[in-house]
Parts: sequence; structure tokens; C-alpha cells
Amino acid sequence: MDQTSETNLSPGVMQTAFRRPVKRRNNNVIAFLFLLPTLAMIFVFSYYPAIAAFVYSFTKWNGFNAPEFIGFGNFKEIFGTPVFSKAFWNLFWLTLFQIVISIAVPLLVARMIYKVRHGRLQNAYRLLFVFPLVIPGMIIILLWQFILNPDVGMINAALSFLGMPEDRLPLWLASPDTALMSLMLIGFPWVNGVALLIFLAGFQSIPQEIVESATVDGAKGFRIFYRIELPLVMSQIKLILILTIIGSLQGFQTQLVLTGGGPGFSTTVPGLVMYQEAMINNRMGFACAIGVILFILIFVVTYINNKYLQSSTEYSPK
Repeated sequence: MDQTSETNLSPGVMQTAFRRPVKRRNNNVIAFLFLLPTLAMIFVFSYYPAIAAFVYSFTKWNGFNAPEFIGFGNFKEIFGTPVFSKAFWNLFWLTLFQIVISIAVPLLVARMIYKVRHGRLQNAYRLLFVFPLVIPGMIIILLWQFILNPDVGMINAALSFLGMPEDRLPLWLASPDTALMSLMLIGFPWVNGVALLIFLAGFQSIPQEIVESATVDGAKGFRIFYRIELPLVMSQIKLILILTIIGSLQGFQTQLVLTGGGPGFSTTVPGLVMYQEAMINNRMGFACAIGVILFILIFVVTYINNKYLQSSTEYSPK
């Protein structure tokens, strides 16, 4: 029976059956050849600098002369210097604050826009909150530098108008007691346009049947948000969480422009120290060691976020 069926196959069909794997293999080779330039550029401009930074972190190197291997000397200096304990402590508070506002505020605003049923009005609100994305971030930082100016800034002018004595007006960025808090104020009301769009897309992907079923069962208002909508946008929350943590751990531009890490070390963060050591003090090996520590922190946080912050109620549209 088997022999008869095999012999009934025409020669053309048998040749096609034998040629298919060869064609598929050839297509894979061609695709790989097209990807080679991209892979080479990714390795040269992304992976090689990261690998080189890891190697140079164990050396004393100024960026020009031959590096001198010193083992864990750079790391011992980092963890043994009080400046870095202050820098990591500042980073902790800034990151914690950024996590809260980057998730809570855009999430609530996205939910309010989602509940607007008039299509044009919803688009208008969305455009209103997303429009600031076209403004360069440096302009926003410089604008807040003026707002927080203790002499001519808008905040102190408003406080003075409300009757606060001039000698009690906050110095904001000029005082170690208020400098870190002043950095947290930047960006008020903290509605990040990218996070808003991501959350809004998550709400819009929720099947209406689920919400309608919950409404029939008696759920309404905050209960629908907490029990139905919030679990179904958990994947978007996880995305914004990890992006916020990465951005906060790597960021130092605001401190560089506004405070330089001061007054004292009240606004110093590891990224700023890394920049200063590399570009001002020419301690490239030491700066690479700081970068390696930040990389390890980001890797650990990303791993924890992907492994443990999961929800069995997440909705995956088919």
C-alpha cells in the first residue's frame, strides 16, 4: 500500500518536495545577509561600548593613555565615598517620586479622557495633553529655572502676593533643604504625553462586553475602575514603570543645567558624578565603574519587574 502510494507520485511533485527545504534555506541565508550590516552597526555602536565600559571599569584610565589594571579599586572608592551614598540616596527619592507621578497622574487623566464619549471632544483633550511633547525638554528646564528663581520667580511672587513675609520665602534651588524637592516640582502637573497615550490605548482595548457585564452585576464608578479596568491595563503600567525607572536611574540633565549637583551635594545623582568624572576630571575608568553599577541596578529592576510584577487578569486580544 505504501509502495503504491509512493510510486503514484509524479516526478515533478517529488522534485518539488525535495527542493522546498533548499529554497527555504536559501531564503534564510539571503535574509541573514541583508541583516548583517544592521547587526554589525548594532554591535559596533551599542554592544562594543558596553563591553568596553565593563572592561575599563577595572582600570585607571584617562581616555588617552594606556589603561592600568587596578581590579576593584574603582568600585571600592565608589562605595567608600560619602558623596556616592548621598547621590544614591537622592536617586532613590527622585526615582520613587517619578514612579508615583509617572503612573498615577497619566493613568487618571487617561481614564478621564477615555470616559469622554464625544469623539471630537476626546481628541481635543488628547491633543491638549500631548501637545507639550513638541516642546524641547531643555526649554522646559530653563522655564522652571525662572519659575523657581527666589528673587523674580513666579512661585515666590505668588507667595508674596498672598502675604508671606519676604524673609520666609523659600530659596528653592539655592537651598540644600528645598533643592531636591524643587527638582520634583519640575514638570507640574506631571502629565507625561507618552504615558498618557499608552494608558489611553490600554483603556480603549478593553472589551466593552466586560464593562457592560460588570455594570449589569451592579458595579459602578470606582469599583469598575479598580476591579475591571485597572487589572486590564496592568501590562501598560508595567511598561511605564520600567521606562520610568530606567529614565530616572540614567538621568542627570536637569541637575547638570540647574544645580550642578548642589548646593553641596543635595541634588547629586550617580549619573551626574559619572559625567563630571569622565568629562571634567578625565577619570574614564572610574566613570565606567559608575556606569556598570547603574547597568546592574537597571538589569535587576527590569528582571524583578518582568518576573514578579505579573497579573493573571491581563487581557491579551486575539
